[in-house]
Amino acid sequence: MECIYEIISGWAVAGYLPAIFEHTFMIRGLLAALIIGPLLGAMGTVVVTKKMSFFTQTIGNAAMSGVAIGLLFGEPIEGTYAGLYGFCLIVALLMTFVKNRSRLANDTIIGVVLAQVLGIGIILMIVVTSQFNIHQVEAILFGSLITLTDMDLITLAIASVVVGMIFICSFNRIMLGGFNPILAKSRGLNPVFLEYVFVMLMTIVVVASLKMIGSLLVLVLVVVPAAGAQNIVRNLRQFVWVSVLFSTVSTTVGLLLSGFLPVPSGAVIVLVSSILFYGSLLLKPVLGRAGVSQGEI
Repeated sequence: MECIYEIISGWAVAGYLPAIFEHTFMIRGLLAALIIGPLLGAMGTVVVTKKMSFFTQTIGNAAMSGVAIGLLFGEPIEGTYAGLYGFCLIVALLMTFVKNRSRLANDTIIGVVLAQVLGIGIILMIVVTSQFNIHQVEAILFGSLITLTDMDLITLAIASVVVGMIFICSFNRIMLGGFNPILAKSRGLNPVFLEYVFVMLMTIVVVASLKMIGSLLVLVLVVVPAAGAQNIVRNLRQFVWVSVLFSTVSTTVGLLLSGFLPVPSGAVIVLVSSILFYGSLLLKPVLGRAGVSQGEI
């Protein structure tokens, strides 16, 4: 990692990059943005078309409980990976299980689990703050470049590569299983299994990106780039690529701005993403089409 830091820092010294990239924490944040931005954009297309937006928010809120559980079981404050990933995956699988075993609407199930997760999280955070300073865990809630470590970056890279490969290989099947389960079954696919696969992949990516974006803001970065892309594209291929572009621009530009402003990186990233969304609305008349609807995709 040090070799990469030295190379990018050298570019900053030579004037190819802003001077702020002489600092290691900014380089680490830039690498994280380039890793997670495209993947969040691609996966956001599935989240939007399958109407799973608040599923992502529930996972983000579950992170608060996951961090607290990890700390209570003795994990270090800078790396509560077991508690974080473990609890969030349990919550994601629970929502999917209840959805497939009941006749309740998807948003109803998510609302029920979201309320439960928030209640558990508040109780656990009260317990944790008796042992730890609340400011030590605020990066998970709002995102912070300064708290990113080499281990966070490595974890993010490994998770993104593994999830990205599986997602690319199964993208068409996941979309087919979500839109037309009967046709998917006729082609030998298992829509329920595909849903579990996507839910696990989405959870891993969301949790891996929390330190940079924050649990309270992760919903916006997953959903807003895809929603903005949906305003101006004509087909599924364009939808994916424009969403990837919007998400990547949001993370990198937001990261650059947060390096100059004394505010959390997650908040600036979300602001840039929102600007792109409203910009896409203004482009609708120029393109001569009001974008595609979820049914068309």
